[in-house]
Amino acid sequence: MDEILLIQQAKKGNKEAFNQLLQPYIQKAYRTSYLILNDKGLAEDAVQESLIQTYQSMKRFNENIASFKTWFHQILIHTTLKQKRKKRFAFLQIETWFHIKDESTPEGNFLVQEETEMIMDMVRKLSMKHQVVIILFYYQELSIIEIAQVLDIKEGTVKSRLHQAREKLKEYLTKMNFKNQETEVSTWINK
Repeated sequence: MDEILLIQQAKKGNKEAFNQLLQPYIQKAYRTSYLILNDKGLAEDAVQESLIQTYQSMKRFNENIASFKTWFHQILIHTTLKQKRKKRFAFLQIETWFHIKDESTPEGNFLVQEETEMIMDMVRKLSMKHQVVIILFYYQELSIIEIAQVLDIKEGTVKSRLHQAREKLKEYLTKMNFKNQETEVSTWINK
């Protein structure tokens, strides 16, 4: 069933349509909340609260203003940040953010894990506003426009925060003598 029809049915209170509509986003929603909260229970609570708010607000959803994906992520981020304010911020275990690749050798897998830890250490040093933009852009793969809608900020602000975060990450890489090496992080911060 296509998204427009699911939205129409969900607005009428069809729970099955609502579940189908959200199905593609649930797994990443848990991971995103966990990335921000570093607490499985709080992340589950944030996602559940987001689902409840989304369901209760379905009749007010306007597809002319935002896509459903963007609208849901906006609710998710606001709910998660509300949870975060209740608990001091901490980041997650590395394996849950990056899907550790199955390398053909134990040495290859170790190198990927080592690089992932390095990335997380650098991201943890960023301010909260930069961490959130990095998570939404690189992990959730949201566009600049979608991030602006989710965070309720201007596109220029998103671009500025991404630029500042990348510059900070480049600075950290330079200090660690990784800037000229072919690593995943050196590739994505130079985009």
